[in-house]
Amino acid sequence: MFNPQDGEYDNSLNISLHSSGGSLSPYLNIDPSYLNQDGGAEFVFATDSQKKRGWGERMFSSIGGSYMTGLTIGGTWGLYEGLRNPDGRTMKLRLNSVLNGMTRRGPFLANSLGVLALMYCSVNTAIEKARGTEDMYNSVAAAVTTGALFRATAGVRAIGFASALGGSIAVLYIVGDKLWNSRGQTLSSTPNWA
Repeated sequence: MFNPQDGEYDNSLNISLHSSGGSLSPYLNIDPSYLNQDGGAEFVFATDSQKKRGWGERMFSSIGGSYMTGLTIGGTWGLYEGLRNPDGRTMKLRLNSVLNGMTRRGPFLANSLGVLALMYCSVNTAIEKARGTEDMYNSVAAAVTTGALFRATAGVRAIGFASALGGSIAVLYIVGDKLWNSRGQTLSSTPNWA
């Protein structure tokens, strides 16, 4: 600011206090406490507070997360195998053995988990649309159906085992989510848009 008495510029930032006791924003010259009157989440439109993620957003985030998890676990598994059983006597051959193990196990597990996530999300969305409601029964039914479809060519015993495993994982997730929510946190796929 230019000070006419001294004929010099004052480069210090002058922040004045508002009558409510808060400081004014130096950029907008408003009291920031007025922006969030109720203390809750802030939304551009009032309808945004009820907004949920669509099936595409849920599906792609689930597939990507599953793929990356499978790649990490499979790569670690291959690293462990390669270090435990190194082929060759020279360092180059041992390193090659480790890299081969990582590239063999990582993509295999990543692709398998990615396909499972795609199947689960598709079946869950189909069940949700057919029933007209979104609840935990859809998740359990989708997990059981996904297990059955994933192992459909392996025989009745493998189908039963995969279905039971899928249903068990879904039930464990739901119970864990309920316990976590009882403490005030959330694990659910519905984001807090604030």
